[in-house]
Amino acid sequence: MINKYIKIIIASIIIIVALATGEFLSSKSPSFKKAVNFFEKPKVVNDKIVVPETEKITVGGGRTFVLSGYNVPLVPKMKGDEIVVPDAIFTLKNAFDVAVVDAKKWSNDASLIFVKSLGTVTLQGKSSAWQFAFGSKLKKKGYEIIIQGNSITVQRETETTSTGYILPRNWYDSRDAIISIQALSQFSDAALNSLIFFYSEDGKIWQYGLSTSLGNTTMLVR
Repeated sequence: MINKYIKIIIASIIIIVALATGEFLSSKSPSFKKAVNFFEKPKVVNDKIVVPETEKITVGGGRTFVLSGYNVPLVPKMKGDEIVVPDAIFTLKNAFDVAVVDAKKWSNDASLIFVKSLGTVTLQGKSSAWQFAFGSKLKKKGYEIIIQGNSITVQRETETTSTGYILPRNWYDSRDAIISIQALSQFSDAALNSLIFFYSEDGKIWQYGLSTSLGNTTMLVR
């Protein structure tokens, strides 16, 4: 019986030493880190999208983030830090190209008011769901479109306080917005949760807004 307990104690000591050695090597040895990284796999995230019950589209509403996505490390250190979202198919501009066609069918003068991600935003600027808000001077109404995956799932006419705005020429995509903050050292350990594209009536300019673990940040779109 004593020998059994001794064996258990010895085995426990070996495990503790092995764990401590692994921790030490991972912090000191680049080659060990590479070996561990080789066996790690990216995390797969399956979003559960909550469709907003929009009754009225407002300009101010376009500045509110939907914090329902997974926190994605902006600068992954290991394979295990990388995030894969199977349903994240479209970047913001890819989704816009689909949404605007439908919006123009609703009203020829449909103009964009804002865009929001409704799910996890990957480092490629893709999300599993996007919400688009358009306005029309002719109809004096708003129009909401939600794209999930690569399909339109919601088409809804609403009340609105805006008729939309003219988009800048050759505006850059959500992927480029993410790249611009990845290069900043203060975001090296930050995570991205949500993304919006909206018009600033004060500055008369479109902006990207990114919600991160360090707070919200915006960038101008010329």
